Amino acid sequence: MIDKRLFRLTDKTNLFKLVIARLLNLVLSIFMWLTIAKQLANYLNSGKVDDKRLVVVLIGVLLFKILLTKWMEQLTYQASSELRLAMRKAVMEKAFRLGNGQGQLSAASLAQLSVDGIEQLEIYYARFLPQLFYCLFASLLIFLSLVGFAWQPALILLVCMPLIPLVIMSVMKIAKRILSGYWNQYTDLGAKFHENLSGLSTLKAYDQDEIKQVEAANDAEKFRNVTMSLLSMQLNSITIMDIVSYCGAAVGIGLALFAYQQEQLTLVGMLMFILLSAEFFIPMRQLGSLFHVAMNGISACKKLFTYLELPEQEYGEVTLSSSLDQLKIEHVDFRYAGSEALALNDVSLLIKRGEFTAFVGQSGSGKSTIVRLLLHQLSQYEGRIYWNQDELKTLSQETIQQTASLVDNHGYLYPTTIKENLLLGNKKASDDELWQVLEKVQLADFVQQLPKKLSEPLNENGANLSGGQRQRLLLARALLKDAQLYVFDEITSGIDLASEQIILSCLQELAKTNSVIFISHRLYNVLEADQVIVFEDGRVIESGSPAQLQRESVYFKNYFKQEQAMINGGEQ
Repeated sequence: MIDKRLFRLTDKTNLFKLVIARLLNLVLSIFMWLTIAKQLANYLNSGKVDDKRLVVVLIGVLLFKILLTKWMEQLTYQASSELRLAMRKAVMEKAFRLGNGQGQLSAASLAQLSVDGIEQLEIYYARFLPQLFYCLFASLLIFLSLVGFAWQPALILLVCMPLIPLVIMSVMKIAKRILSGYWNQYTDLGAKFHENLSGLSTLKAYDQDEIKQVEAANDAEKFRNVTMSLLSMQLNSITIMDIVSYCGAAVGIGLALFAYQQEQLTLVGMLMFILLSAEFFIPMRQLGSLFHVAMNGISACKKLFTYLELPEQEYGEVTLSSSLDQLKIEHVDFRYAGSEALALNDVSLLIKRGEFTAFVGQSGSGKSTIVRLLLHQLSQYEGRIYWNQDELKTLSQETIQQTASLVDNHGYLYPTTIKENLLLGNKKASDDELWQVLEKVQLADFVQQLPKKLSEPLNENGANLSGGQRQRLLLARALLKDAQLYVFDEITSGIDLASEQIILSCLQELAKTNSVIFISHRLYNVLEADQVIVFEDGRVIESGSPAQLQRESVYFKNYFKQEQAMINGGEQ
């Protein structure tokens, strides 16, 4: 019920203060009821009441209780704010450390847990936990206040009090199962909804939108059923806790009346039992009500910590002592988790600075996998990878990130200005440098014609640009980084021929002073490369210059002929 991992992320001081504030509030209530009981007993015995003392005590106690209530509200807000900030910061930092494609949650599921899940967790942390600790002391404090009047009914109340926690524990077994299904249904529904919205144009084009609509309605109905099961369980358990609370209070009052009748209890004592018997069960009853809401937070907490505890890439502490002159891969084998087949099989290659190196091969041949290994996005491999003379596993994360830059057709353009998107590559770049890099990718004239030029806003992911313009803008942003190693993964896929030629020309110029790796499954894109490495089924089967491979490689020749046939409409 108590997840200690939360306390490692936040300061526990506010929780302790909350418990103390609630106990002080209870002490004031007991003092107030005792004063009322004594004055009422005096009135019944002698017909006299100390009006001034009663009014002063009531006003004083109520003022202090108002101040304590305000303080408790402030502490609750501070505790919940600290938790939300700490958890969202931890999730964001974890996402950055994991990088692309290493998390086990979809973007929609992670967003739901980071927003709704943490909001539910806040109720568990800032409200349920303080109430839990408060209940442990509150019941004991009320028992000590009553036991001096008559120990038998006070003991009966103390014995009845654990019945509510027993109800909570019995419900918890059912709640865990229901809440697990609830959160799974909730995150799956959100993820599918996000996917359907993202691919709505495709669904419309293939006339599948109505089918997806029916599927979404069925998923929503399943989620409604789970939600109704959860609410039903909560209402039933609340009813049981109410019965226990009221019966316990009635038993305590009944025993107090019987003891008074037998002259075993004073009139003040009897009145205190009547006034405090209900108070005895109120903390536990409130805990039970919070428990049902907190269970959502407990379930979300487990999912969040499952994500936060995902294994991360391990980095060394070595920095490059000089500029990156070569990359060397020696006999590398690699398989993805859960797969028996090797994604890479005994791969060895050498990439030098000042060379335009191209990786080619059909989809699934291992091109992108070897790049992810080179950039240390994957690390569970056999063999050795060197940057200069340093093994890749020994290099620091900062060194790798500052030295290398990856550009693919999945790069994201934010819905902000062109300038702000470019400055992500180099936040210190001047406007002149921005125009220079736009000139390199031949976008300067296009941007000059825009009403706001560099300050022209982009739609989400550059939706108001053509495919070629979007890829060239991504290239421009990468050039601003001024890295030593550039990797371009299918950056020319799905764009017009003019943009493709512009990008390839930029890459050739860039390769004169940097290490450039260009990945493509189309051979005609790499005819100007200095070195072409051909992949098939996770192995390097050919390597050399394009001219050499065209002369000597049967595979290269056949592959090239097939591409030419597709370009020419099937004619060999």
